[in-house]
Amino acid sequence: MSAISEKYQQLGASNGFLGQPLGLETPCPDGAGRFRHYKGGSIYWQSTTNAHEVHGTIKNRWAQMGWEKSLLGYPVTDATKTPDGIGRFNHFQHGSLYWKPSISAHEVHGLIKQLWANGGWETNPQLGYPISDELPASNGSGNRYGDFENGVLYWKSGATKAAPLFKLALTDTSRTAAEVLVAIRKIMDPLLIRKFDGHQTYFKQFPIFFGAENLGGFPIPPEAFKPVTDYSFNGTSVRNRLYKLRTVLGVEVNGSADIVVTLDFRIEIFYDKATHTVKASPRSWWTHVHVPFPTSCGASAEEIIKKLEAKVNPEINKIHDVATTPPGINVLSVKVMPNGDLNIYVEPLF
Repeated sequence: MSAISEKYQQLGASNGFLGQPLGLETPCPDGAGRFRHYKGGSIYWQSTTNAHEVHGTIKNRWAQMGWEKSLLGYPVTDATKTPDGIGRFNHFQHGSLYWKPSISAHEVHGLIKQLWANGGWETNPQLGYPISDELPASNGSGNRYGDFENGVLYWKSGATKAAPLFKLALTDTSRTAAEVLVAIRKIMDPLLIRKFDGHQTYFKQFPIFFGAENLGGFPIPPEAFKPVTDYSFNGTSVRNRLYKLRTVLGVEVNGSADIVVTLDFRIEIFYDKATHTVKASPRSWWTHVHVPFPTSCGASAEEIIKKLEAKVNPEINKIHDVATTPPGINVLSVKVMPNGDLNIYVEPLF
């Protein structure tokens, strides 16, 4: 029995997660190892690494990179649950692939991987999971960086170790959550209706960072009250955390309880390298309208929502400038932090 067959039996054979084989055991294109594909994954063997399985998104990413002929080489572990209990990883001969549901799978290798490992891998709150593969600092550059959920690691070509980057503090480019809120309130102002059929509106709650994930009266989990969402993966790249903005309007109704309009928005922050500008755009919104009974206004929630849609929908995806970065610097990452701060990371000039 081959090492691949033995591994398959250890994993439950056809009753395990790999399921039925899709073909015969086959020599690898590099001529050094062997593999067999199964319905739920693959097993790869090489004499110095033994047999290990890869499956799911990690397998797909490894395949995109070139399988065993990629910079990672052969797997040296099975797909394994991360210590934080959220993601999974495979170690390979020359690097690793880490997967988390919200950000997909990304590779990390070399001295950047070593520094990340020394700091506690994904359990280090200063970094978290990688949200990109290791990347060149600019086109044709030998300098490299790794973008992580909460920080950036940088390696200068020829250096004996990588180093963490600190946020850019020049010209107030990086912003606190409070400063970002001021900028976003200006963007939101045109989206708020001042009157409904002659009835004046007023703020019951000025726009703040808050955003329950639903407005349907269900229990709201604690993470819903964070000022930002998690990262998300759009199938190609990781999308930045989105700011969650909530405002509550009152609609004055003479002789009756006022109508209450709750509006939630999701705001994306991103960087435009061509113009050296940090930009923001409202990406989605929803509302809940409470019309007390009886009311002398004669308006229904449906009518109010239609008026809101006519006002708000044309503004969704419009792009607004938030900050300009100084000339002569190379921005590597614009990162929305879990507490709502906006951090800008740049390539060191030395």
